[in-house]
Amino acid sequence: MVRLLSGCLIHLLLLLLNAGFANLNADEAPRWALSYDAGYRDTNGAYAGGSEIMHLVSHQGKLYAANGYWMDAHWVIPPDAQKQSAQVLRLDKPDDNWQVDLEMGATNGYDLRYMKGNILKSVTFSYGADGKPLERPVNLLVMAAGATFERGGAVSAWVRDDTKGTWNHSIVRHGANGGGIRWVPRDLEVYRDKITGVERLILLLGNPGVVSGVYDPNIPGKIRWETVLEYPFPDVGSVSTRPLGIVQANNSLLFSVDDAILRRNDGIRPSYTEIIRLADDVDTDVGGIRGLTAINNPNGPGQSILFLWAPGGRSTSQVKRLDPDGRGGYSLHDEENMMELMEKHLGQDVTYTLGAHNMMYPIHDPQSGELVHLIGFQGNLAGKNHLQWAGSRLYAGALYAIRRADQTYSIHEVNNVYSPGKPTLVSPRAFCLSPFEDNTLFIGGHDSSNRISDDMAWICKAPLEVVLGIKKGLDLIEKPLESEIAEKLQEGPVYELRIYKANENRFDHLLTRFREYTDRIFSKYNMESLGYWVPTDGTVRQKRRILYILKHPSRYDAYSNWIHFTNDREWQQVLEMPTFKGLLAEKPTSLFMNETEYSNQFGKGFNEEAGVLELRTYTAREGKLSTLNNRFQSHTTTLFEKHGMANLACWTAFDAPENKTTLIYMLQHKNREQANANWKAFLSDPDWQQVSAESTSDGKLLAKPPESLYLRPLDISVP
Repeated sequence: MVRLLSGCLIHLLLLLLNAGFANLNADEAPRWALSYDAGYRDTNGAYAGGSEIMHLVSHQGKLYAANGYWMDAHWVIPPDAQKQSAQVLRLDKPDDNWQVDLEMGATNGYDLRYMKGNILKSVTFSYGADGKPLERPVNLLVMAAGATFERGGAVSAWVRDDTKGTWNHSIVRHGANGGGIRWVPRDLEVYRDKITGVERLILLLGNPGVVSGVYDPNIPGKIRWETVLEYPFPDVGSVSTRPLGIVQANNSLLFSVDDAILRRNDGIRPSYTEIIRLADDVDTDVGGIRGLTAINNPNGPGQSILFLWAPGGRSTSQVKRLDPDGRGGYSLHDEENMMELMEKHLGQDVTYTLGAHNMMYPIHDPQSGELVHLIGFQGNLAGKNHLQWAGSRLYAGALYAIRRADQTYSIHEVNNVYSPGKPTLVSPRAFCLSPFEDNTLFIGGHDSSNRISDDMAWICKAPLEVVLGIKKGLDLIEKPLESEIAEKLQEGPVYELRIYKANENRFDHLLTRFREYTDRIFSKYNMESLGYWVPTDGTVRQKRRILYILKHPSRYDAYSNWIHFTNDREWQQVLEMPTFKGLLAEKPTSLFMNETEYSNQFGKGFNEEAGVLELRTYTAREGKLSTLNNRFQSHTTTLFEKHGMANLACWTAFDAPENKTTLIYMLQHKNREQANANWKAFLSDPDWQQVSAESTSDGKLLAKPPESLYLRPLDISVP
């Protein structure tokens, strides 16, 4: 009996010890970790945010990341005076917080704003502009990004001075953006011309084409950009879609644009030759041939070229391979299809996939020693699904494929298979081996895909064995930060004045679209239309305008409402109707407004059947808006009523910088002729003349004469 009890006790002790060791092993098991979670202030007080992580780069023993603010409120409706531009972030130690290293909007010298950090790369020059070897190679961290402004765009480049920790900026190219021109740099590559011996940094500018620069130690940025494009000048003015990838293979430089890959013909005046064209329509937002990557030719000497083919909205993301054919050309082969792999992995129907935002990342498998490639991608799930990112059809997890040299593929996920309650990640875009010699791989991403993505940029990390599926990694334990909305953006209501200018002979079609579709779809998204009007005066062109005012619960709601409206399926179908193509002569103007304290609530006592409306806009001199408002509140509106002008509403602009200078108000007159008489009587009134003189005793209030528009209501106006 004693022996039996002793045996039981020993067995129980062994079970407890095994359980303890199991828990210890569980605690020590490798795990996914969240390295960067957008939406905080760094140690210097700079805002570290972003909707997307565009690039990850190891440079001089540190890790750098480029973020973007597409579909992020900090770009669209910044709480401060200016849009939050894209940034370069820096990680000094593996477990540190990321720091803002470059603020693109604050460091360009031209007050330009950059929505995305389009390309970040560590490059090395070994030869100078004269083709001679440098005394020692020069390693530079280069950032390139595109900015847009009124009727134009520009591509900027920044080069980091690693000794000072600062960046030097230069404008690479700028010009008009008409005809769909997009100034969106996508990739860059150092390449030595085989004929001239000159080493060049080749940069894809977007639709404008391809430009190059050479190393110049005598200028701050160390790169002297050429004034003449390499391509497509002088044959055409621009390319049809933005080039997406650039790579060196078989001693040549190649880049992809649209459905084609072109090879550089070296020389003093280089040219480009098409080596393949897939002959398919390409959506410029998707781009066609993505992720150009050179690999060893599996069928002979030389290098093959991997790429992902994604022509448009029905993309299945087919991975293709070009093998050298031994005659100076290439043969085309299909490898795997990302859509099919995703369906097998999830057991779900998939309707669309997109991947290879950057090159297919090469990394050596520590177990086998072979070189494998990582391909990040995303996809839409059919119907409504609990695995979707809320408000979209995108799978909420972060999928990536591992391609092995034998052309087999396996599918993996950052933070393991997604399930509801886990952080929403959506699409790994960038991969980078840790510079900290800790056998860790960093992965960054999110793709905003026209959905609200405030502070959704992320960077995760895991041991390389976990990323490659050699070991199982535990889920993240960190909880993502909640995105905070500035209090000012939640106050309301907010009004929005919009003006559309129709092309010649398209005004009636624009009216039809508003009557049959637009106004009704507005109401689906809490966008209350308060009236639609057209000008009574002016030239034929000036009369081809529609003005309307929307009421939103808040400025943030307005931002959200418009995103939901533009993603509405019926609205997207309306835009594709031939009748409604090419309606507008230019992009609509929009002004968000707060109603002043002294304003009549807009619409009260307003009778559209009676009289004519007048919309007036005043631009005050700097520091004079409060004086102008005081004059309106104390005197002007009373004198308007005295002379037969009904006050309908007064507003000030909401967004900076107009909120410091702009007053807008609307009057109603009995008719157009009476309006002239009203103004004549008002300006002749001694009371007004005294008020005007007293309020301008220390200088004029207005920076320019008032703008006035006389309006009549349309039959789609709210009664």
